[in-house]
Amino acid sequence: MTGHCIVCGLGDVGYRVVELLHRLGEEVVVVTLQARDERRRIAESLGVRIMIGDARVDQVLEEAGLATAKLLIAATDLDLVNIEAALDARRMRPDMPVVIRLFDQGLARQLEGTFDLQRALGMSTLAAPSFAAAALGEAVLGTFSFQGTSFVVGRASGGPPPGLTPLTDDLLLGRKQDWDRAFSSPQVLSDKRGGERVPLLRRIGQSLSRLAAAWKGEPLSLRVLVLSLCAVIPLTVAVFYGLSRSLVDALFLTVANLHGEVVLPDQVGPEIKLYEVLLMILGSITLATLYSMLTDYLVGSRLRKLLGSQPMPEHGHVVVVGMGNVGLRVVRELTAVGVPVVAVDADPDRPFLADVRSSATVVVGDARLNDTLLRAGIANARAVIAVTDDDAVNLGIGLAARHSSPGIRTVVRLFDADFARKVESTLGIDVALGASSIAAPTFVASALFPGVVKAFLVQDRLLVLQQRKAGAEWAGRKPSELSGVRILMRDQERPLPAEEEVLAVLWRKLARPWGTQH
Repeated sequence: MTGHCIVCGLGDVGYRVVELLHRLGEEVVVVTLQARDERRRIAESLGVRIMIGDARVDQVLEEAGLATAKLLIAATDLDLVNIEAALDARRMRPDMPVVIRLFDQGLARQLEGTFDLQRALGMSTLAAPSFAAAALGEAVLGTFSFQGTSFVVGRASGGPPPGLTPLTDDLLLGRKQDWDRAFSSPQVLSDKRGGERVPLLRRIGQSLSRLAAAWKGEPLSLRVLVLSLCAVIPLTVAVFYGLSRSLVDALFLTVANLHGEVVLPDQVGPEIKLYEVLLMILGSITLATLYSMLTDYLVGSRLRKLLGSQPMPEHGHVVVVGMGNVGLRVVRELTAVGVPVVAVDADPDRPFLADVRSSATVVVGDARLNDTLLRAGIANARAVIAVTDDDAVNLGIGLAARHSSPGIRTVVRLFDADFARKVESTLGIDVALGASSIAAPTFVASALFPGVVKAFLVQDRLLVLQQRKAGAEWAGRKPSELSGVRILMRDQERPLPAEEEVLAVLWRKLARPWGTQH
């Protein structure tokens, strides 16, 4: 076998990469330490060669045909395994493109520069923008940066708004500011034009909301006790006003007696003295309760600041469940655009919980339970995103959230694409996405083409956005004259000078079918 693709790992990402390569007409060899029986059966039935072995062993790579392979994608679930397999492959075949899966994107950029890897990509980094966009109700497929400018690719019906470039009949590309201008709601735009008064009013509203939330969080018995005192105070002022004939004296006597000080007008009857005894007892208990509630609120707010955690948002927040690799990235995507987030995880010792406390409210508990959802403010949330590592748990969270708050938007992570479509059509889940399915196109495109910034599956085609310089084959030619590729964000009739950096889009047809059971 020559000119084939080697894929290391047959986990969620590896399996989707193998599927996509096969549908593009590529011959594939998989090297994996283990594989699920169903995945292996489907892949082998379609001509994919599966080798059980360690990709970090030279002999295994040689048996996989490394000497004649066209590319290698290391997509196991372990970063160190991917790095070692990539280094071994580069040592044995310095000329071969190598793409690896790596969560730490800081390390990824260093490895790309130091060891000349084609790309080092993070599945969660590629998938998170799609989950965040789905929660906000936008048809955004992804974002990327080109020449220091952020761009958005998304779906929209009708003609393209000003500033946006059509890629297909319903797919648009544009700068992020142009996209926001075209699709932002009038309320958002009016807030931006409101000047300095809007943030001040918003801060006042948020402070009042936090006080209201703190009041609601107190036990019912304490709230009844405080309200009882509030009802007794006007009655007491009226009683003392009848005795002293002075409103100032009546207020003074009321406050003094509430604090347990015996201050009564001369020659009062026994009924007033008995009322005074009752008032002192009730006042002392209630004031102590009120002070404790106030102290709890102030101390709690101070502790949240010291620990870096955020208060519960008033409304319009997104509940993100599952603080794994994908969940962490989704929280970062949402907070980066100013959307308040409540992060939920059943494990209080989850490492990433500490990372999100400075930007999101953290709730510990099982999000399939109504009590946990209520503590996460599900009633006032705009959406819930379930991205744990268990499909059944994610589905349960989505259904529980919809039951607790029927109008909420639900986004769940599901590996099985066929099952995801059934869930959306029959169970009322708004969006069901697979992180590996979102990430796989960019892994594959990055191995096949240089300079890939983003790739998407659009119907039966792989759409690839590529950042590259105009080489000798393009220099002096008009973009409109090029075949098989389209130059974006540029005058199509002006010739391309040599070495001009351009953004191009190209397509690859998905030819082969894949197994229906996966």
